[in-house]
Amino acid sequence: MLLERAAGLADKINRYQQLKSAAHEAEQLRTRASQVRHAAALIGQAREAIKSFETAGIAVDFVPANAEGLVEKANTLKAIATDNPAGLADPPFNFRYDFTDRINGIAVAAAKVTAEAWRQYVAENGPGGSDEVLDALARLPQLRAGVSRIRGCREEIARLAASPPSDPKTALSRLQALVAEHRAAWAELTADDIPRTVIAFIRSCAGEGAPLTLLTEEVLEWLQSRNLLGAFRIRIG
Repeated sequence: MLLERAAGLADKINRYQQLKSAAHEAEQLRTRASQVRHAAALIGQAREAIKSFETAGIAVDFVPANAEGLVEKANTLKAIATDNPAGLADPPFNFRYDFTDRINGIAVAAAKVTAEAWRQYVAENGPGGSDEVLDALARLPQLRAGVSRIRGCREEIARLAASPPSDPKTALSRLQALVAEHRAAWAELTADDIPRTVIAFIRSCAGEGAPLTLLTEEVLEWLQSRNLLGAFRIRIG
């Protein structure tokens, strides 16, 4: 009886160990699957973002680093999954460090490049002009409303540029509308008691800058008398 019970206990222990080993392998496989799903989701999001920006006409210059090596590792894992799925628990390389972390890194890098491409696009296609000039003009009560309108456009454009949009086409339309509003605000900036030559000079400063020919003696004297001359800079070339 004792021998039979001992043999039965040994059999139970053996089955328990087998089940425990199988459960451990299953848990490792679930971990692998979770890691791959997360990495695949990040890569998919990055790819869709780049595609949507390029479709909208915004170039995103991104080339993933060490992509060929990762493709080889993916093919190795695919072969293991086909021949012996349990082998995924112990692949011939560090699964996380050499594979999923590298994929995650590529996705993060792609997101950064996309964000920078968007910021650069807005900077190149957004309105120009100096904040110092606006600060100076805001000191004139008769121009404060117009300056506030201009600043509102610039602030909204800055918020738009701060993060890459999920819908680039819609964001581009909004950017174009804000640029048009900014241009109109400068064009309508006027006051009855400010000479037309001064207004023409100020409006010209909204873009690339006013030509030196607009800085007439009348404009110079008007700016000097109101301590505004220091807000303007001469740029050569």
